[in-house]
Amino acid sequence: MSDHSIGSATSKVEYIEVSSLGGIIECSEDLVRTVSGEPNVNSLDQQETQMLNRYCRKVDMRILAYAVVLCILNQSDRGSIGVAKLVGLESDLHMVKNDFNIATTLFTVGYLSLEMFSNFILKRVGASRLLPTLGVIWGVVCALQGVIQTKSQLFLMRVLLGMAECGFTTGILLILSFFYPKDKLTTRTGLFYLSSPLANVIS
Repeated sequence: MSDHSIGSATSKVEYIEVSSLGGIIECSEDLVRTVSGEPNVNSLDQQETQMLNRYCRKVDMRILAYAVVLCILNQSDRGSIGVAKLVGLESDLHMVKNDFNIATTLFTVGYLSLEMFSNFILKRVGASRLLPTLGVIWGVVCALQGVIQTKSQLFLMRVLLGMAECGFTTGILLILSFFYPKDKLTTRTGLFYLSSPLANVIS
């Protein structure tokens, strides 16, 4: 056993190489993740196929399920400003003309300002540290949006919210790509993105 990170030598993930599935698979205790050389599913015997399916179900429960819930919360936060507008946001904050459009656009400004760096930081510090940290910052910013008194404060909160959320989607997709073989990854990515419209219904 040796310590490796997700894409970096500083990760805490312990793994062993298992080549019986036609590719190199890393596992930490009872979890396995594909690193290189995707397994040829057509060449697997029944027992190996069952092992691979059982492994994928474990990853579904331990990673994908949480990712879907977080994505729903993520999309709800982004769209909540539209609901706030319907219940009097503009009049409460004395917003005029394009102030609301500026507030919604500033989220994108904050998001794009750090998105290109998010995966580099993820590889450097590890998902176990970065994603929870972003989640805490994201939650604090969302809470502060409930007590703002001026439109300037709203503008600032929207920029900070974009910066806090920028690493989430790219980070989750990167992590999923490490844990699933290609023929399983497409379905899981689709399920992850399916949570976005569901969030719009809930919010």
